[in-house]
Amino acid sequence: MVRLANGDKRGKEVHRPLLLDPKVRAWYDQRALRSRLSADTYLRQLGGSLARLGMDPEGLTELAKHDPDALSEALVGYAANLKREGRLDSYIAKTFDGLRSWLRFRRIDFDSFPRLSPTRGVTLERERVPTPEELRRVLDRLSPRGRMVALLMAHSGLRPGVMGSYGASDGLRLGDIPELRLGRHPSLTVVPFVIHVPARLSKTRKMYTTFGSQEAASALLGYLDERRSLGERLGPASPLVTVDSFAATHEFQGKKGAGRFLTTKGIVFEIRSALSGAKPKGVSWRPYVLRSYCSTRLLLAEGQGKIGRDLREAILGHDGGVSARYNVGKVWGEELLHEAREAYKRCEPFLSTTKVTVEPSEADLKRAILGVLLPAEEVAKLEVSKMTTEEVRRLVTERLQGAGGATPDSNNSTGSVGQLGHAGQPPNGSTDPAETVVRLTELKDRLANGWHYVTKLPNGEAIVRRSGTGGGGYLPIR
Repeated sequence: MVRLANGDKRGKEVHRPLLLDPKVRAWYDQRALRSRLSADTYLRQLGGSLARLGMDPEGLTELAKHDPDALSEALVGYAANLKREGRLDSYIAKTFDGLRSWLRFRRIDFDSFPRLSPTRGVTLERERVPTPEELRRVLDRLSPRGRMVALLMAHSGLRPGVMGSYGASDGLRLGDIPELRLGRHPSLTVVPFVIHVPARLSKTRKMYTTFGSQEAASALLGYLDERRSLGERLGPASPLVTVDSFAATHEFQGKKGAGRFLTTKGIVFEIRSALSGAKPKGVSWRPYVLRSYCSTRLLLAEGQGKIGRDLREAILGHDGGVSARYNVGKVWGEELLHEAREAYKRCEPFLSTTKVTVEPSEADLKRAILGVLLPAEEVAKLEVSKMTTEEVRRLVTERLQGAGGATPDSNNSTGSVGQLGHAGQPPNGSTDPAETVVRLTELKDRLANGWHYVTKLPNGEAIVRRSGTGGGGYLPIR
């Protein structure tokens, strides 16, 4: 049994000798089966509390069992001393967790801990989410490795513990990015790129999928190029984030530090320094604020209809409840993966620290073209994503013919999609439609032949109207 010296309050390793006690070791090992981080935290709390109380584990156990009032008084004094040192109630209450766990393990029912008034979030009162411009300044202070880590937190929502676990025993590997190609120069087959977070690294203990942005892709490939240029042999099992490139060079392969994961603390070490140097006056930033950035920016995108709530929660690795469990909580098929990628791509302008031009998808272009001529409710009923370009062109042409003065079905002045083929011909017996869609390269010739410009379409085409068919007030060419 180990007895701690009375008054030994601040030794950094005061808790380690406790493991020489077989009972403490058994308690620690039981906690470590689920989480070594939790076990170390509880051991540290127990050691610090015992040092302040001037007790050892067995003495504490006996006092709680035979004289709980005396232990309660000792804990009141313990808490009062910490308050006089300026500690918050929330901090003091947290230090009792190790004592509680130890007494539960010894099957002692003790509930006379001091009553406190912990207030949550006091230490975060000055923290707010950075703007994209502020994040840009943080990124400018980072090394290639730090920039990649920061962007994966801020754009993909990755937790630091996903990239490097406690104790540096595990983390994301290059193989968890399936679209990454490791050749002479690493590349990505598609962007936004997929990141699979294994269940063992997920906080919810469930595998989930997130995405990397164009900005994150550039940082990732630049970091891997640097590692490869220094001789590191990259493979699917290689850590995504490893020790510095110097230790990973060919000369040091197989030696201490080469090709190893970083600890969670090591993952954020450089980021913490960059945040401290870039933060505005009166603002407090922790590394975890980068994940808050991702959540907030996706929330803004959700407010503008760019992404759904279930998908946003899934990308952040949250347990989204029953709805998300049914919608996005299973293994994603190709169709859902495609839709999720497109939704994330629409969110990139909200996440990026640089200006991003998002090209509309083919389905969006088709929907926009049809929206020029068809009512919104009619477009909503069409399976636009499954329509071919020729089908869209034919539908637009039929509607334009119907708008040229012909009489569609007498019971429907606008004509339904199925009735557009019965439209009449334009005036003067011409077989050409009153309006038509042309490519912009053909626009000049059409105008020279007496046609009038109506409007430009999003796909590089335009609508023109024959002269003499009415409908003045043409829009200027832009």
